[in-house]
Amino acid sequence: MRNLPGSYCGVILAAMALLFGRSGWSQAQTASLLTAAREELHTAGLSEKEIQVRLKVVANAATVKAYYPHADGTRPETRNRKYWELNQDGSYIPRGRPTQAIRDLWKTESGIRCAKLSALVMIKAMIDVADENRLAELDDMLRGKVIPNDLPQKGIGTLFDKPKPRNSDIFQTAELLPGDEVWFENPYFDRLAPSQQRRYVGQEGHHVFYVGGEKVVDMYSRKPLSIESFRTTFLDWRSVRIVAEREHRIPKAAEFQIKSVRRVIVDKS
Repeated sequence: MRNLPGSYCGVILAAMALLFGRSGWSQAQTASLLTAAREELHTAGLSEKEIQVRLKVVANAATVKAYYPHADGTRPETRNRKYWELNQDGSYIPRGRPTQAIRDLWKTESGIRCAKLSALVMIKAMIDVADENRLAELDDMLRGKVIPNDLPQKGIGTLFDKPKPRNSDIFQTAELLPGDEVWFENPYFDRLAPSQQRRYVGQEGHHVFYVGGEKVVDMYSRKPLSIESFRTTFLDWRSVRIVAEREHRIPKAAEFQIKSVRRVIVDKS
């Protein structure tokens, strides 16, 4: 595969820096993040095409206009009705071309839970680098579907790869690459009563993106945090505090581990 010239890669990084700047990031913060991510990916021996896609994932994770919809309905799940419609089950499916509907999520605010939103972030990266033939393939694959729920294996094997950790059942930071979607498990959720699980649905864990330098970006706050700092955010979750109070224990940030990783499958054509 043809390598992208250095000047072209510079244009890509500059365009992404502008996109980050519009989301409230400083230019220095943006440049530092993208440069570090690119160096990490280059050191890992990835092709220029995969590096380009992964940098798009990082940019999209930090700029998508979304909030987390609450189970109590105070901030409902919602999307732009021009591009999305509800199916018979009350879930959103694309109206018209799915690739256009997905692009709109970066233009208008939506309420989307993190499992769906993280998949859309990765698919948007594929769209960003796709030619017309690939866009048509994606449209055919996604048309009329709840994304990613209605895809075979929720897209694993067709759009995403789901590697296994090298040792045990926990991923270590050294196993991650910028652009990886990582899922931190909340081990307290399963110890809630069924009625409390219904109330705190979505707090089973959290999907974020690894951006390099041992940092992750949450798609709702859109701020980079060290992995260790991000783990401390779980200590404020109501689902964690309820169980901890009942069991008379003090939760520790180290209990919230990375149990799952998804990666974009790069189109080789």
